[in-house]
Amino acid sequence: MNPVHRAIERASAYFAARQTRPGYVARRLLQIPADDDERLGQSLIRERRARTRVDGSISGDLVHTAWYVWELMDLGLTPDTAAVNKAVGWLIGRQDKDGAFGLGCTPRRHELKTCEHSIGGFFAYRSASRTIQRLSLPTGASVTSDLGSRFLASCYSLRSVLRAGQDERTLVRRHVGSLLALPKMWDTWGGLWAPTLMVGALAAIAWSPLPFRAQLPILSEHLALNQKPDGSWRNLDIVHAVDALVAVPLPQAREAVALAAPKLAKMQTQRGTLGSGPYAEERTLVALRAWLVAREYA
Repeated sequence: MNPVHRAIERASAYFAARQTRPGYVARRLLQIPADDDERLGQSLIRERRARTRVDGSISGDLVHTAWYVWELMDLGLTPDTAAVNKAVGWLIGRQDKDGAFGLGCTPRRHELKTCEHSIGGFFAYRSASRTIQRLSLPTGASVTSDLGSRFLASCYSLRSVLRAGQDERTLVRRHVGSLLALPKMWDTWGGLWAPTLMVGALAAIAWSPLPFRAQLPILSEHLALNQKPDGSWRNLDIVHAVDALVAVPLPQAREAVALAAPKLAKMQTQRGTLGSGPYAEERTLVALRAWLVAREYA
């Protein structure tokens, strides 16, 4: 059997009875809903809403709140519902606040155009007085520097805000424009911008409105050109890359996802998951999206 088709079968069996958001989403992608999925979806929404603060956030944390917004929309809530709207409002209130990437200026940062004189609209992930050692996203992608954590957290939040339809806001559009204008991000691999950060930016831009979205072909091509023959990337988590690319409805992105799919299939366990541990279920859902794209692409 084709390894991608086998991977889909294993993932289908794994997700068939999962009473989780990834299980709910996977069954919808596979068009095999369970009889109680409607009840499950409502239950999962209630569980998440119960964790929110009065201000709409999750523990006052930028990344957790951005993920909460994403999960609610995965579960069927629209941007105009109270829960999504309140959480998005909290996120937007964090733009250009203390601790946001780009605030402040030094001669070096001014030269690199990574200071407040050149970029803006970034979301604040903790205050500037707190050094961030590491940030891990729900897919397991991570960075281990303070500036990298602030940058990736902001892109992650921007993605949720854009999906929630807030693309007309001035600071939101400035954030997108800043990502597109960052020197050396879109014409080099590594160096000033780690591939993990570049992919985080691409994941957000994929949800941006025109005219920003018109840049997606060349941005996707940059990622595709740096893909290795086996479908992976140097110094980049393949799941993180695919998670961004599956949201880009362009041939360049679909080809890269299709090339990555067999590599992901080789990483799948007999149980049907991509690895084990706390990120396995989310990573498997990302891989499933890739396998479905590859199946259609073929």
